[in-house]
Amino acid sequence: MRMRLERKSAAGGPVRPDVDKKFHWLLEHLQCPRCGGVDISSEIDAVTCDRCGRRYPVIEGTINFIDSDAVTSFGLVETDAVSDHPFDGNALAIIDKCREANGMVLDCGSGYKSVAIPNVVQMDIVRFPNVDIIGVNQTLPFRDGSFDAIFSLDVLEHVNDPFTSASEIIRILKPGGVLYLDLPFLQVEHGYPHHYFNATRMGVRHLFSELECLSHHVPASGQPMFIVHHLLSLYQLGLPIELRSRFEAMTVGDILLKSPLEWLGDDLVQQLDEETRWVIASATQALFRKAPLVASDDAATLAVSPSDLPGFSPLHP
Repeated sequence: MRMRLERKSAAGGPVRPDVDKKFHWLLEHLQCPRCGGVDISSEIDAVTCDRCGRRYPVIEGTINFIDSDAVTSFGLVETDAVSDHPFDGNALAIIDKCREANGMVLDCGSGYKSVAIPNVVQMDIVRFPNVDIIGVNQTLPFRDGSFDAIFSLDVLEHVNDPFTSASEIIRILKPGGVLYLDLPFLQVEHGYPHHYFNATRMGVRHLFSELECLSHHVPASGQPMFIVHHLLSLYQLGLPIELRSRFEAMTVGDILLKSPLEWLGDDLVQQLDEETRWVIASATQALFRKAPLVASDDAATLAVSPSDLPGFSPLHP
């Protein structure tokens, strides 16, 4: 898969100190995501798994573990969307603790960052200038127990199998190591490029039930006011221009005066644009069909279509 975002020159990209030292560390801790082999040989432009012979290209020090099979299996697409989040105070404190202990950190889904840190391996599906490893969360290319700390910050909602991804994170975390996690609950649909799953507090703990939970809280950036403000802003923009002033003039009391069912026939609901309905939907419904064993076997196909179901009509209560 060719990514559109190309690595910048040394002058235009982040400072990457001790690249060779980090690369040698990686060679000692890589694992072939295809066969699980841990003996990896290094060449000028690739690393090779000695067990299965699979070669993974190396481009300007970045090792690419994404091949065409991974693109298909994990629903990867080319993207120009740039996830740009600097390390916060929590991450920096963990990085410092790991540096003091000669430990290594994996930023698992790093996005673009303007810095590179010697004891932090940055991994993403896009070859940003700061990225050391191009790979996917579902098959992490590292040996068991490789990292003293792992960051998974606003990432797992964007992978198509968070359960496998969580198991992989647990696998490569050292005994005694720590996971710093940020995962949305009531966030609207957003994509880099896809958004698959959000998680309740119970869901977060279930994903990582094998780990001891040291703390779980609602941070400043996760306060309910963010989603209230975001929902109202998106709702306003999803209305025809002539209805926006009416919506803006409403108070919270005006909205709560009627039940959601009573609002369904109002223009503020009926004329909301289709994309906004999807992005901030309270819930969605779907009807799926499993293919019969023989494609021509009409007798095995239940004659049900969405048009037969009254609940699939638009805005049906």
